[in-house]
Amino acid sequence: MGVDVIVGGQGGDEGKGKISAYLALKNNYDICMRVPAPQAGHSIHYNGKRVGLALLPCGLVNEGSRLLIGAGGLVSVDKLVDEIKAINLSPKRLGIDYKTTIVTKEHLEEEKANSHLMNNIGSVGRGIGPCRVQKIMRDLKLKFAKDVKELSDYLTDTKKEVYNALEKKKSILLEVDHGAKLDLIHGEYPYVTSRSTNASSALGEAGIGPRDVKEVYVVLKPYITRVGPGPLEKEILDEKVLNWAHSLGGETGTVSGRLRRVGKFEWANALEVMRMNSCTKIAITHMDCFEYIGKSLGYSNSGDFLEDVKTNLCSKYPHPEISLLSYGPEEKDVREFVREKIEENGLRNYSP
Repeated sequence: MGVDVIVGGQGGDEGKGKISAYLALKNNYDICMRVPAPQAGHSIHYNGKRVGLALLPCGLVNEGSRLLIGAGGLVSVDKLVDEIKAINLSPKRLGIDYKTTIVTKEHLEEEKANSHLMNNIGSVGRGIGPCRVQKIMRDLKLKFAKDVKELSDYLTDTKKEVYNALEKKKSILLEVDHGAKLDLIHGEYPYVTSRSTNASSALGEAGIGPRDVKEVYVVLKPYITRVGPGPLEKEILDEKVLNWAHSLGGETGTVSGRLRRVGKFEWANALEVMRMNSCTKIAITHMDCFEYIGKSLGYSNSGDFLEDVKTNLCSKYPHPEISLLSYGPEEKDVREFVREKIEENGLRNYSP
């Protein structure tokens, strides 16, 4: 019943796709929804292989879920068609809102020609900034999904679908792109993306009211990563850590392919994200990293880190609870946080 929201709590790349896929299978949502943009990729494992999705919801792993791209999304037609073909989606499963904005070749070329965005800010050059500017300026030449022949079979009014589902007490998963550090308003300006990346903004772009929200999951890693320039509170330059991150850790950009920078966990930022998103549940990925780089992060084991999560985040307003822990790259590696084990062994000795 109601809407669950998945939010990235750091600089992106937290593993939101895997958590979304896990929850889609576990909770069997009637609708899985995104308001995407082509520069933000989520990774999942589907039919035995790793798939990077910039536009489609990761909840597609649940064959019974209706998939929606909301009106606040930006879509590259070629990229979307490629994803549809790769997954072999039919119009019976996928709906694209009439008002979804189209990113054109001209937008892409304009962004790539902007040396400030490409060299100073670290844009991946997918045309998102120029497209949003054109929309803000109410340019009549802007295209929407309803104007594109290739998308005609998928067009729908996603708000009506959502409202009908909510009226019938059905369940919805809303997947939010990027991470909190990249929020245009509340993030680390100017090293941010061109939109707000929190739960309430995504709900607005999807046309969903706050009263319909049931749970807000904030996804974290025990460390921070960033693609391109921007602040990292305690950046790690140890070659051992970076070698692990860029190989076993999978820390390369899903869309850009660039190697990610690595930094220690930022507690003050994480607490701000909990509060800004009214977080109810925390999902932590890369829990297996402590075996390889735990000492560089300041922890001898994962239990010590979880103890700090409890002290620095769960004990503070809005008092979120640890819900999911991930120990590998696939949704099958996600574990429920078992409180009975905590009572028996304590957090410091916690194991999945």
